[in-house]
Amino acid sequence: MKQLGDADPRRVGPYTLLGRLGAGGMGAVYLGRSAGGRTVAVKVVRLELAEDDAFRDRFRHEVSAARRVSGGFTAAVVDADVEAAVPWMATTFVPGVALDKAVRERGPLPERTLWTLTAGVAEALVSVHEAGLIHRDLKPANVLLALDGPHVIDFGIARAVDGTALTSTGAVIGSAPYMSPEQAVGSPLTEASDVFSLASTIAHAARGDSLYGDGAAAAVLFRIVHTEPDLARLPAGLRELLASCLAQDPAARPTPREICDAVERAGAPLTSASWLPDEVARDVVALRSVMTALPAPAPEPDADADADADGATDPPTVLLGRPSKENDPSPVADRRGPSRRVLLLGAAGGALAAGGLGAWFTLGDEDGGPGSGKSGAEKPIRRPAADDVREATLAWKVKSAEPCPQVLCAKDVVLGVSLRQVVALDGDGKQKWSVNPADPQTTFALSGTMPKTVAALDGDRLYVGGMSVTLDGVGPAVTAVDLTEAKSLWTTRLDREHTSGVHALAGVRDGKVYTLGFGDGREDGSASSGSHVWCLDAADRKTTWFHGEKDHVLWSALPSGSGTVVLAGSERTAALDSRGETDWSEKARSHSVFAFGPHFVHSTTDGRTTLRDTAGKKLWSTTGLVASARGDGMATGEKETLLYVLRADDDGGATLRALDRDSGKASWQAPLPALRKDGKLGAARLLHSDGNLYSMDNDGVVWAFNSSSGKPRWKYSGFRGTDPLKLVWHAAHGRLALCDPTATTIAVLHANGA
Repeated sequence: MKQLGDADPRRVGPYTLLGRLGAGGMGAVYLGRSAGGRTVAVKVVRLELAEDDAFRDRFRHEVSAARRVSGGFTAAVVDADVEAAVPWMATTFVPGVALDKAVRERGPLPERTLWTLTAGVAEALVSVHEAGLIHRDLKPANVLLALDGPHVIDFGIARAVDGTALTSTGAVIGSAPYMSPEQAVGSPLTEASDVFSLASTIAHAARGDSLYGDGAAAAVLFRIVHTEPDLARLPAGLRELLASCLAQDPAARPTPREICDAVERAGAPLTSASWLPDEVARDVVALRSVMTALPAPAPEPDADADADADGATDPPTVLLGRPSKENDPSPVADRRGPSRRVLLLGAAGGALAAGGLGAWFTLGDEDGGPGSGKSGAEKPIRRPAADDVREATLAWKVKSAEPCPQVLCAKDVVLGVSLRQVVALDGDGKQKWSVNPADPQTTFALSGTMPKTVAALDGDRLYVGGMSVTLDGVGPAVTAVDLTEAKSLWTTRLDREHTSGVHALAGVRDGKVYTLGFGDGREDGSASSGSHVWCLDAADRKTTWFHGEKDHVLWSALPSGSGTVVLAGSERTAALDSRGETDWSEKARSHSVFAFGPHFVHSTTDGRTTLRDTAGKKLWSTTGLVASARGDGMATGEKETLLYVLRADDDGGATLRALDRDSGKASWQAPLPALRKDGKLGAARLLHSDGNLYSMDNDGVVWAFNSSSGKPRWKYSGFRGTDPLKLVWHAAHGRLALCDPTATTIAVLHANGA
């Protein structure tokens, strides 16, 4: 960011301008801040455009449409004045490095980052297209790489400029190396044009140069229209998907949602806590310092009026005329690569690499063990009618300023944990206070739009795990927040090489904070060589112990009354003692591990669920349970003597059961309400609080049952149709908080549903 020059305004609308982020063909972009502290990017149009009535009409239409764009991967319009002497609009400020700058300075991106980039840009286009817009100028300079994922900026601007006196009838505007064939020849555009530009942009990130070469705009556009691109240098996993996006026939290209689905069908899990390479992540954090160390205004003029926000010049904007040519399409590939959810979540934060399993699957029932429900001829199950269960009344629902991958119900407030801050909402959903990490180089959540468990309450203290990115490297960090004083007390960083950020907070027990991350600190220098567990003493902020694990830890549990930490990985299960040393281990492919009082419940991918003590002794075992892909398919009562589970029934439905801790026998059981019309099983996720047993079905509907009998109390359908894997929830102190990080929506219900 540059200091303001003599020709730059000092204030636009309600925003004080703090510095100049850059400029382009439309005008200049400034960093602005409102009186309430909201930081935005303010785009001010050029004077000659401001004096063009046709431009104002189109700009007015575009701003109105752009306000409808909402998504975790776009920079949304938050304010505008198209009637001002010089029209302007303000968007959310995304502290990120432009993709073209990152590639230019750090080289091509690794394949794991490319998968995340592809899905994130595609999701952004879903939001843009649903708002009735076509981006028309998607290119590396318009994609920002932030710690919470990629963000697409400047959507709709090309359409606004298209109608000014600067163009002629039939002319088009765009950046030559990333235009679609139909855009290059001036044909009418559809949403498929953006898909072609997406593929060209990803190819640039993968190769380090333009897919269609450099040179004069006319020569580049000739190659786009008349030649086939050389995809040999693209990663094999992405090659066929991008080839289908580059089809000459727009109708043959996949939609942005189909691109997301193609990434969703991918395989290998991410093995690093951050989706960005370390060098790029450090660049992003350095840029984020703009938020805390703004330059003082100075009368030094800006000599580079045509540079991007990162100081680089855009490819030239070109005006061309029409004819057309179309070739045969390439099919969308079902290639295997990292899943979109796992790319942003990783595997340890509560989302096993479930692929297409949806929100649940059944841990098989092959042997008719204790409580299996298999007894030969079964009587028809009588289920309560879903329509007879009353709909709960919402206490409040608000839009959060930033995506919150975790929400927590504290004593007096509901806490939303975002990438940069913790926000406290009062009983009416209004912001009461917010705090940032004590260390400005630290971020909280490693994913901005997908659920993660990165924070835990311990009385009036909140501990939040994150990532500290400095010139010395990337490392895990923990921040302590005092809820009574509403302030950040301290941030401490693990001073150890070859470790990544806090991928998940295992919990707080006896004044010690336990975190999980990737990288075990071995001398091979590989941050992806395994996992690590960090035990931090919250009183003196010193490391009690550090444990490196060769296996990738997917789940952890902290049984009460002991210093044991149970780890469930992709290859083995292990227990660490109070010194962080391995007490015992065994080979096992785990689905989840869950603390149950002084014991723990271990579920494996072969379909068996076993209760064990901390010494590893098996107390009882069963099969046939329904397991959540997020790991919260079980819940315990207040006294931790009952384990609430779901068992699959022969009719395709499920039954709630309360299992006794000592025997594993059912104290009571209650069939869930009838199946949905499509026959999908409901209620895979479970949560217990305030005498309620909450379940979330496969359609995002939340149910509340009496935890003493399983009788339905109420249901809430406000998130119906939302993928339950994308929803966040927490219950305590008489409230249930729900959050959709992608839609930045937080909703709260009272425990009685009224």
